[in-house]
Amino acid sequence: MQLKTALMLISVLFLALGCSRNEQEKLKASIDSAESRLAEGAAEARKALAAAMKRWDELRPEAEQAITSLEERVEKLIDDKEALKHLPPDALARVREHIDAMRERLAAAKAAYEQGNTDLAVEKADAVRQERAAAEELLVERPDPSP
Repeated sequence: MQLKTALMLISVLFLALGCSRNEQEKLKASIDSAESRLAEGAAEARKALAAAMKRWDELRPEAEQAITSLEERVEKLIDDKEALKHLPPDALARVREHIDAMRERLAAAKAAYEQGNTDLAVEKADAVRQERAAAEELLVERPDPSP
């Protein structure tokens, strides 16, 4: 609306300065075109925001569950000495590092969402999902070690 008011003031100014009728019509057409583009841009922005919010609503619980399931898996492995033999020696420590990174990214995602930056929130929540894949790769058991 501020743009429309400013453009109307310019139009009145041109009228007061003695602009021709043709120039005034061109200015009005330009104002109408600018308003139309502005409305289209606002509609596109609303669609993009709705899509990002929908994606956040999908990713947030998925990221929270990813952290929980990895923590549970690590806890079970700690007590399973036989399974630990089939993992790289530092696997659990590295998985814990991934879990810590996932928590940090999820916290940053939630903070971004609360600050109204839904795109950044989605990006960080998606990074949690990618971090999960890296952590799970560390927990893939190797074949029985040679004696």
